[in-house]
Amino acid sequence: MKAGNKIAWFYTGMTVGVVAIVTILFYAVASGYINRLYFSYLTEKAYATAEKQWEKDEVDDESYARIEQRYEETLPVATEILLDADSLPGTHNTLQEYLTPVEIKDLYDGRTVHFRYKEQMGAAIYYPDNEGNFIVLVLSGNQYGLDIRKHIGLLSFFTLLVSSLLIYLVSKLYASRMVDRIDAAYKSERSFISNASHELNNPLTAIQGECEISLMKERTPAEYQAALKRIDSETKRIIQLIKHLLFLSRGDKSIHENSTRTIMLADFLMQFVDKRVSFSPDSFGFAIEANPHLLKIAIGNLLNNALKYSGDQPVEMRLRSYELEIEDKGIGIPAEDIPRISQPFYRAANTREYPGHGIGLSLSYRILENYGAKLEISSEPGKGTLVRITFC
Repeated sequence: MKAGNKIAWFYTGMTVGVVAIVTILFYAVASGYINRLYFSYLTEKAYATAEKQWEKDEVDDESYARIEQRYEETLPVATEILLDADSLPGTHNTLQEYLTPVEIKDLYDGRTVHFRYKEQMGAAIYYPDNEGNFIVLVLSGNQYGLDIRKHIGLLSFFTLLVSSLLIYLVSKLYASRMVDRIDAAYKSERSFISNASHELNNPLTAIQGECEISLMKERTPAEYQAALKRIDSETKRIIQLIKHLLFLSRGDKSIHENSTRTIMLADFLMQFVDKRVSFSPDSFGFAIEANPHLLKIAIGNLLNNALKYSGDQPVEMRLRSYELEIEDKGIGIPAEDIPRISQPFYRAANTREYPGHGIGLSLSYRILENYGAKLEISSEPGKGTLVRITFC
């Protein structure tokens, strides 16, 4: 079974199990409440029956009329059994048909007894009166309660069935997306490590080659100096590459924790202006909160790319309110490469002859997004590229 299916079934099983337990508990609590409510109706009926039977000679006509009204209003469909508590043998035999010995004892102790007899529910009371001591049993089938429990049971079953299906579909969708993200992250990490190893290996190989050639025979001071310069250049290349790799490996929280301050964006961008980079702001009042060093790296990488791929053509920077545009007239980017150029080490198909590692743009994306900026690139091969940075 695929990992996504396993996750979906596991999550569904756990969730449905919890829902089933809650449903069963709800059904049990509802059933218990219905039974207790009906037992209370039976008890009320038993007392109303006893008062109707033995209180007529003790109350006035108006009070007895209220007793009769109460009797008629309480549970009209019920079987009533009236017993003389003082007639022990006959009464005891009748009670044994309905009650257990413990329940009979509780009844004679004056406690109300609730019981079940076949398909019926019942209540028994001990009623002392001036005419003697009596016992009243009231029995009735709780058809209304059975209907309610039946409907609750069916509703709970269908709710569980539908929720199980929905939970499985959501789990399947979630698991598939999660597995896809994990797979994409794994492939990305594997590609990152492979590309990083390759990029680091190139300058190291060049350094090793220079050392081996220099040691093969005696060289002139000028030749040694030339070799050392090449080694120095490759060493700086490694150091810069490692710095970029270390930055890319840091979490967003770590980047945010770098000291930030308020930066007046127009003034900040003036440092990039030179004979090939022009700048036209429409306002000098727009400010952002950022780390100036990191922001310089982000914008500097974008400008370096624009200059590198533009030959001798100028590059324009335009600041319009909260949007910064960097436009060049260079080689452009093929449409199929634009969605992927923000990935580390990825380079467009038409840039192979230009030096670079494919890290600068991914660094700019990472830094700008951490400060809430949105970076968009539109380009046309052979005509140039427009980079738009929107600061939120």
